[in-house]
Amino acid sequence: MIIKCKYCLPQTGIEVPEFSSSDRNCLLDCNKQSPLRAILWIKDNFNLNLDIAKYIVTHINTDYGHCNRCAYNTLESENINCPKCGAFNFNWP
Repeated sequence: MIIKCKYCLPQTGIEVPEFSSSDRNCLLDCNKQSPLRAILWIKDNFNLNLDIAKYIVTHINTDYGHCNRCAYNTLESENINCPKCGAFNFNWP
């Protein structure tokens, strides 16, 4: 899956793996403990480089339905660009 965030480079987007529900849960838990732990987990389990792993973790929202960048709080899809500011969010329950 290719994701794009209007505030981040590259403009062409980043190819990210399709995460299973167990992968998502693990990433959410790791990210709550430490974003660095989540980055390393992605690198180790999906063989992605550091830049892509950082990009992914940066876009995981910490509160379901809330945009990482602005105050918008009714995101409804799992992988969504915020309708208010346009930032990409991994909006996982």
